Formats: sequence, structure tokens, C-alpha cells
Amino acid sequence: MKGTWVIALVLLALVGLPALFLPSPVWASVVLSGLTLASLFFLVASGLSLIFGMMDVINFAHGTLFMLGAYIGWTAYQNPRLLLNGIPLWLALGAGIATGQATAGRLSVPRTLSGLGMVGLGALAFWNYNLGKLVAFGSTVPGGSIPTPLAQEPLGIVFARMGAMGLAGLCGGWLLGRRATSLRRAGALSAGLLGLGILMLIGREPLERWILGSPADLRFLIALFAGTLAGGALGAGIEATLIRPLYARPIYQVLLTLGLSYVGTELVRVVWGPGNYAPLPRPSLFAAPCLASSIGEWLSQGCASLDVLGRPFPTYRLLIIGVGIAMWAGIGLWLRWTRVGMAVRAAVEDREMVEALGIPVRRLFTGVFAMGSALAALGGVVATPFLGLSPAMGLEFLLQAFIAVIIGGMGHYGGAAAGAMLVGLARAFGDYLVTVGIALPGMAEALRFSPAVARASTVLIMAVVLLIRPSGLFGQKTSSPT
Repeated sequence: MKGTWVIALVLLALVGLPALFLPSPVWASVVLSGLTLASLFFLVASGLSLIFGMMDVINFAHGTLFMLGAYIGWTAYQNPRLLLNGIPLWLALGAGIATGQATAGRLSVPRTLSGLGMVGLGALAFWNYNLGKLVAFGSTVPGGSIPTPLAQEPLGIVFARMGAMGLAGLCGGWLLGRRATSLRRAGALSAGLLGLGILMLIGREPLERWILGSPADLRFLIALFAGTLAGGALGAGIEATLIRPLYARPIYQVLLTLGLSYVGTELVRVVWGPGNYAPLPRPSLFAAPCLASSIGEWLSQGCASLDVLGRPFPTYRLLIIGVGIAMWAGIGLWLRWTRVGMAVRAAVEDREMVEALGIPVRRLFTGVFAMGSALAALGGVVATPFLGLSPAMGLEFLLQAFIAVIIGGMGHYGGAAAGAMLVGLARAFGDYLVTVGIALPGMAEALRFSPAVARASTVLIMAVVLLIRPSGLFGQKTSSPT
């Protein structure tokens, strides 16, 4: 109850006080902008909170998953041949890892030999790999500025690279050690991954033509699906292969996820370049060059802006707000009313008791990590038509999401939503004070602040909340040592 009162007081300060000095149209626009940011922050913070609450893992690579989701979604929309030629190699790596872990207990392969084999075969898989041709494209030229038949390698060479990646994954699986998975299940998973990769390669040119020839709305849905699925798959792979052996070593977890964050950022710079990319085209419902005077007119004409108290507001931002609300409600209902969701909530409260009851906690761990990663990647794809792409976007959203989680209480799902809302509103009003300023009574000119104020506003809100509630709005109190 006390956390609710704190939220009410902070919201009153963030939303109510500016209403005394700002015109109503400006105030409403800033509030909606804050809710837009809050929705994006929530998609990152919710996964962070669930992962920490259930597994006690602070995932510093979560922002990188947000960024990778954005880049993969953008690539699926603009340049699908890069994914159609690259994903099969990583599917082969996953198949090899699954097989290697399942057979590690039956084979006694020296760890040094496994490590050397993994590095050597991985290097062989990418030997003389001309990534630049696949990346080279023109956004208005279907198939790219370099024609696809010239950009991609013959199938025989790509299949050979798949074989090398599969063997590298096999050595990596032996290096990671045995996993509690039957050989039959691992074989089925490996066969499925390899089969999917082979099908993607065989149909790579027809698939590229179909995607690039599809309507913009369908391409956007494909981008959403590809980015979200890739984020979930990456999250599951990271948990199963890298995080799981380190549950008893929290310091190593921090170092590992920090390292993954830097590796992911550099990978983006290598593949897509260090520059920024323009935002994706918006779906047709949000793209028409008109100003709608009502929601009905917007829905019928697909206007890019909606009149809000006499001030235009981009309609696509309303979609972002809607996605945030839908994810908050959907996951909340899933946690409350489904058996798996209740098991997740129980594991957050008492992991050992849930495991003693026979519930497969390890699978829950992998599922929750994958779900949190998929939410972050979804946020990245949704943000792309709004913000564009930048290699620094992952770190920016990670910092804001961490502040939101700390404000709401580490490990509390509802607290992540409340914290994201406070952070989003604080950032929106901070940005307004920097760019426009605020006219106070008796002042001839508007009072403006330095750009550092916008960034510091969220930290200030966090400090105020922690002074009142040291464990966060909904966090559990911990007894201090005497």
C-alpha cells in the first residue's frame, strides 16, 4: 500500500505540476510522449525483472538483445537475403551444441581438444566469407545494389560452412559438458534445426523475392516476427549454454553478461556498420500524410498524426503505447491464471520449494529467459519506425530499464511497469525542459536547462523513491545485519 502512495505522489509531481505551467495541448502531448517511452522501457524492464526475480541473474546483455531485435527486424524488412544466408549457419551451430551436450557423458574428449576444435572449425566456417556483398543493398532496389545471385555464395559452399559450424558446435557442446537431456530429444532438436536451415537455403531466392514483393504491412509483421523470434532464441541459447553453468557464481554471471553486451555491440558494428540507419517505413495505418481530427478519421484514412487538443501527435506512438499495455496485461494474466505462470511466480518466491515439488525449474528458467529476451527484442522492432537504428541504442535502453526495475523493486513484475511509467514521464518532461523550456510567471524568456537535465531526471526520480522506499516501490524489505 505504501508503494501505491509513493507512485501517486511521484505521478502528481511529474504530471500535475507541469500542468500548472504548460498549455493543455502541450501538456497532453508530453504526457503521451512519456507513455510512449514508458512502453518501450517496460518491454525491456519486464524481462529484466522476471529474470532477476526467478534466477537472481542481472543480465547486462538485455539491452543488446533489444538492439539485435531492432537490427534483425530491420534486416528482415529491408535486406532479407542477409538473414536467409546467415541464419542457417547459426542453426547448424545450435544443432551441434545440442548434440555435443547430449553426448558429452558418453565420450571422453579432452577439454583442450574440444576448445581448439571449436575455435578452429568456427574460423574455418567463416574463412573468406564475403559479408560485404550480402550487406550491400539499396533500400529502393529490390534485391540490393549488388544483385542477389552475385552477392550470395553457391549452395555447395554454404552447406560446407554449415557443416563446419555444426562441428564447431559439437566441440562446443563437449566443452560445455553434459546436459540433462536425452539423446533422442537432442537428436530431434538437432535434426529440426538442420532441416530448417537447409530449407531456408534451398528457398532463399524465392523467399527473398516474396518478402520484398509483399505489401509494407506484411513486411512489417514479418520483421516483428523475425526480430522477436530471434531475441527469444538467443535468450534461450544464452541461458542454456552460458548462464546455466554459472548459477552458483554470481560475479562470473555479471562479467559474462557484460562481455556479451560488448560483443553484441561490436558484432552489430561489424555486420551493419557503425553508422545510424533511418527509421523503418511505418505501416499504412500510420503513414498517410494527413492530420486526423478524431480516432475514427485516423482509422479510416490511416493518418500519420492525430489532433490532440489542437496539437498533432504521431499515431504510430499510439501503437507503441498499445503494444506496451497489451504485453503488460497479457503477461500479467498469464502469470496469474495459467499453471506455468503460477509456477513462475512461485519460483520467484521460493525456487527450492518449487523444485522439491517436482516442477522442472531448469525448463522454467530457460523459458523465462527466452520470454524476457523476446520482449526486449519486440521492443527493439517496435521502436525502429520511431527511433531508427544506432549501435548505442542497446546501452541507452538498458540504463533506463535498470532504473525502472530499481524504482519498481527488483524482481517484481508490476513494479517494473510502475517504474517504467515513472521513468518514461520523467524523461519526456526532462526532454521538454531542455528543448523548449518552461515559462515561469514574471520571466520574459522561457527557462531552459542543459541536456544533462533530461538524463538526470530519471536518476533523480530513482533517488527520491529509494529515499522513501529503499527496496523500491514493491520490493521486499531485507533485514540489515546487526
